[in-house]
Amino acid sequence: MAHRNTLNTRLIIVCISIGYLLEFLYARQIPLLSILKNSDVDYQDFGIPTFHVVLVTFTSFYSVYLFYCYIVEKKKAYLFYGISLFIFPILIFSRGTILLNLSSIFFVYLFSIQKNKLRVYFKIMLIIFVVLMGFGILGNIRTSNQIDKNGTVDLNDIMLGLGEAKPAFENSAIPKAYFWSYLYISSPLANLQCNINQTGNLKYDLPAFAEYLNSEVNFDFISKRIDATFGLEKPENKLIAPFLTVGTIYSTSYSYVGWIGMSITFVALMLISLLYIAILKPDSPFFVTAISILNTMILFSLFDNMIAFSGLSFQLIYPLLLSVRLKKA
Repeated sequence: MAHRNTLNTRLIIVCISIGYLLEFLYARQIPLLSILKNSDVDYQDFGIPTFHVVLVTFTSFYSVYLFYCYIVEKKKAYLFYGISLFIFPILIFSRGTILLNLSSIFFVYLFSIQKNKLRVYFKIMLIIFVVLMGFGILGNIRTSNQIDKNGTVDLNDIMLGLGEAKPAFENSAIPKAYFWSYLYISSPLANLQCNINQTGNLKYDLPAFAEYLNSEVNFDFISKRIDATFGLEKPENKLIAPFLTVGTIYSTSYSYVGWIGMSITFVALMLISLLYIAILKPDSPFFVTAISILNTMILFSLFDNMIAFSGLSFQLIYPLLLSVRLKKA
């Protein structure tokens, strides 16, 4: 069921813009400009505590919702507003946020397709290739800023060297920027297996399970404060390479309490999906947007723990809150 927009779009975008302006003033920098000047940026501490999480996640949710509004009402203003919101993850140089938002928008688009057409599939493949190319280019820039601040080495050479690319790939016609995508797509399962093989004896006691639950099935902006309060640290996962840090949704679960932790994490992901669909009814104006974000959360669980990653999972709160608000209005 299609729903027309009832929210004040211009007011919301103005509020979002003011929010980011406050963030930049608080941090005294704009990450993108700092990176272009070869300055260091601490992404972990950027932004106003807690407010940053709410601002970034709501911006992401709303950009996806605006695309849904465009699909339903065919008003180009919604498309323009939605695209304009991407300037903020670009300014804070968050490749992950951009990729996740595009994924959710992609699912909204899939839901809107009435007939299966070859032209649609061609567009989808073209979009995927463009996104992966952009992901690789941004990865080159970010890595160059960290390793070669003088800009004396070719960006592609840095990436190919870190990934130990074989001559067959280096000499092929495939654009070198795609190598980043290959590494990130293939490394999670490799890291998970490496972690399982090399992790030593585990402690199956109450403190271990408590730390696991806090770390793996709790929003990270909350769990890290609990960890800081009690002096807790996450276990270090075994990796095939230091710069390839993702190990699917299960790797850290195994580091805490082994296969039991992996099993609980799987059940948690399934329960969250089931309960969310049961709570948010299809007659909600935000149903398609919410399910698209949920699909993205499940898809990217192939790479990391998207339950704990509040940058994505916290977006699911807004459709519930706004649905309740509209019912009371």
